[in-house]
Amino acid sequence: MKTKSAGIIAEYNPFHNGHLYHVEETRRRGGAEIVIAAMSGNFLQRGVMAVADKWLRAEAAVMCGVDLAVEIPAVFACASAKTFAEAGVEILENLGADHISFGSESGNIEELSRIARAIKEHAREIQEHIDRMIKAGVSYPRARREAVCTLIGESSARALDSPNNILAIEYISAAKRAKPMTIERTGPGYNDMSASGNLASATAIRELMARREDISRLLPGKSYEALLRADVPSEEKFFDMIRQKVLMTEGPILDNAPAGGEGLGNKLKNSIRMCSDREQLAQMLKSKRYTRTRIDRFLAQTVLCMDRREYAANYIRVLAFNDRGREYLKEIKKSDICCLPVITNINKEAAGYPQIAYSLSRDILAADLYNMAAGRDMYRFSEYVRKPFCMD
Repeated sequence: MKTKSAGIIAEYNPFHNGHLYHVEETRRRGGAEIVIAAMSGNFLQRGVMAVADKWLRAEAAVMCGVDLAVEIPAVFACASAKTFAEAGVEILENLGADHISFGSESGNIEELSRIARAIKEHAREIQEHIDRMIKAGVSYPRARREAVCTLIGESSARALDSPNNILAIEYISAAKRAKPMTIERTGPGYNDMSASGNLASATAIRELMARREDISRLLPGKSYEALLRADVPSEEKFFDMIRQKVLMTEGPILDNAPAGGEGLGNKLKNSIRMCSDREQLAQMLKSKRYTRTRIDRFLAQTVLCMDRREYAANYIRVLAFNDRGREYLKEIKKSDICCLPVITNINKEAAGYPQIAYSLSRDILAADLYNMAAGRDMYRFSEYVRKPFCMD
């Protein structure tokens, strides 16, 4: 009989007390013997570099109660909420997760499931409504909200005002075998910049880090200790990478990035010499048609040489585990549950899976660029050398 498990899709940027609560509640409510985390790697869903590399964040997660941490490939992690969710759920279901657990502002799985079903049923009408409104000059977020409000109802549209609810709906829609389970967020909201006791959002914690303020009370001890070892990447070096890539590439080629199109590549090419940092560039490119989130993602995809014409295959990259997680991984690999390639050592295993060559190459490049931005030894911290963290 398979060991009962639950999966979480996360970024852990960094792993804080709210994440600890989520892991503990997932184990308790789901009756899970094993908790698996599918994480974004060195580049995040918003299109920025993480405050600590994927190996350190995975180590922190396992030290704080996760049993097995794996990576969502960058081609899917640095993408839309729908793509991010579908890839994460596919990984967790291939690892045998009985539940997919996620935080939400709603905390009501029945309501979120109803909205997910309704959006799926009206997908074509919603998209047509959005397209009409965007042509009329309305921004994408407002167009999507008004389309959902018109076709499904105001209460459903209100749910889309909350970032975690948006991802929750995508997780529910993507789940095929695993049962969705939501845990209501506690403490400050996703974009709230304030702390409440020992709880704060990852956004607020990163802002405190930037101001060099004490964050120790907001993170579990093991996560804080891991974060102290992080080599934080330089925003200036990241922008230099973007600038160099854009200057060396023609606008129509830049448009081939997954978030490109509609002339965004040419606009980027024409703007790059007028900007001195990434913030200034993003503000120059931003418009009602091009949201800030899309711009940030487009810039990251550009520097990672992502091309929507390439075939991107999903796979499972193991980052960290404890003894329970290691034994569970062996159990799953011996079963007929997992159909995705599982990689623990790219030197020995990658050649056996030619279908993941493009996806894996983007992850190798993501690590190299992260190491450059963090001023680290390119070989010692490369994907060819790093091995999964094991907590004895």
